[in-house]
Amino acid sequence: MSSNPFYKKHYTTVDNLTRANVMYLMQRADFMLDVISNKSEHIPLKNKHAAILFYQPSTRTYTSFHAAACRLGMTVTGIQGMSAYSSAVKGETLADTIKTVYQTTGADVIVLRHPDDDSSKTAAKNSYVPVINAGSGKREHPTQALLDLHTIYKNVGRIDNLNIVMVGDHLFGRTTKSLAKLLGLVGENVKVTFVAPKELQVVEEFIGELAQMGLAVELAYDLGTVLDCADVVYMTRVQKEWFEDAGRLEDYKRLKDSFILTPMLAEEMKPESIIMHPLPRTDELPPEVDTNPRARYFKQMRSGLALRMALLESILLAEVV
Repeated sequence: MSSNPFYKKHYTTVDNLTRANVMYLMQRADFMLDVISNKSEHIPLKNKHAAILFYQPSTRTYTSFHAAACRLGMTVTGIQGMSAYSSAVKGETLADTIKTVYQTTGADVIVLRHPDDDSSKTAAKNSYVPVINAGSGKREHPTQALLDLHTIYKNVGRIDNLNIVMVGDHLFGRTTKSLAKLLGLVGENVKVTFVAPKELQVVEEFIGELAQMGLAVELAYDLGTVLDCADVVYMTRVQKEWFEDAGRLEDYKRLKDSFILTPMLAEEMKPESIIMHPLPRTDELPPEVDTNPRARYFKQMRSGLALRMALLESILLAEVV
């Protein structure tokens, strides 16, 4: 095993990752999948403590981080609903909360989800211990990007020479942004086609950023025309919560069902291609697709548990076994 590039470092963005770093983590995640499948005991972090602070609702990210920490032997202080049940209600700043939680819990690592785009940067700047970004505003979801890449790596068999179709909300959605950036940083000969209503399409500035990384980018407005060449179809929902915050519910109702991957459309994909979704889903991915052999979105979550175990271990141990 090569030297650990994550030790004692924050993980708040995919921006600083290299191909070597990512492959190191992919290999550790493979090891963790074996640990999980074999129900082996692997508790190298039994004297460590994690504080998991979520200001936004979550099922998959919260439970997988909590389970990842526990499976590695850590004790956990986990709080969902920080916006409603912490001193944020009284006006406490995020910077003060981060400093406070370190002192009150003795945490060795802080995992944060927050609705502000710059929240993870603020947390890292004010933290005494490494911070992991579990989703920041509309900008980044860097652990989701890693688990998505691991899902592609395990199921397609490569991270190069890929044609990926991303469908849904690219304006508010952070998962597609983070995965596209990660593919641009570590993949070779990768093309991403963004399918979205015009109002939710990826912005020009971001397209330019991806192009500078060497990623081939295409915009499309008809899902049926891009499925037959895709190695991966990555579905996402139109995100109601951001429309609610902006007072635009009527726009949400108009746009939410713009693209639906029906069982019939799924059959137009190559037999060896895969369907992914970060979940939760609404109508864009009907349950009838779940039995399609291309569906990987539930297995995708198991990659999330393994990847987050690998990341916690790598951040908190100088050498892993």
